[in-house]
Amino acid sequence: MKGSWLRASLAVALSVSAGMAVAGRAVAAQTSVEVRSGLTVGNHTSTAAGLEWAPALSHEIRFARQLRPQVAITAGYVRTAFGCREGFCRGREPMVTGRHAALGAELSQGWLWGRVGVLYGTTRVGTEGETPQAGPGLEAGAGLRLRLGRLRIGPGVSWRRMSANTPSSNDHAVALGFDLGVVFVFD
Repeated sequence: MKGSWLRASLAVALSVSAGMAVAGRAVAAQTSVEVRSGLTVGNHTSTAAGLEWAPALSHEIRFARQLRPQVAITAGYVRTAFGCREGFCRGREPMVTGRHAALGAELSQGWLWGRVGVLYGTTRVGTEGETPQAGPGLEAGAGLRLRLGRLRIGPGVSWRRMSANTPSSNDHAVALGFDLGVVFVFD
């Protein structure tokens, strides 16, 4: 499993590097790094629980390169977490944690931004049980950004559907996040 995760991460990094090099020649592009953190709620199919309102702290870091003034490609790392109290989680209350590489596109207009992308990584319930298998996922997000010189600060919302497969089951998890982000623009 570790080998497949490493190969997938390297493939994403090489693809983004090639795309950013092409983007740099196409326009006077800006490169930026974004850090977001906030609370996430969600559900995991194997727990037999519905949408759990047991928030946990989630984080992400992304690099972006503009292709056009309002279009950018993004790549980064996303850690999504939420609690579980119902269904098979009752009495144990484990944390559901997803760790994924993310690759996507972002549109922005003025203060508004929106993002769609794909994920690849693992999602695990608690610390016991079967080892999760790496798999694909999807994400979308939107929010506001206020400009303060080279910094952009603002709230956002996110939706993620993550593979949560193990050797004996095919599951998925869905998470809704509410976060605050800081973007630093390099050029």
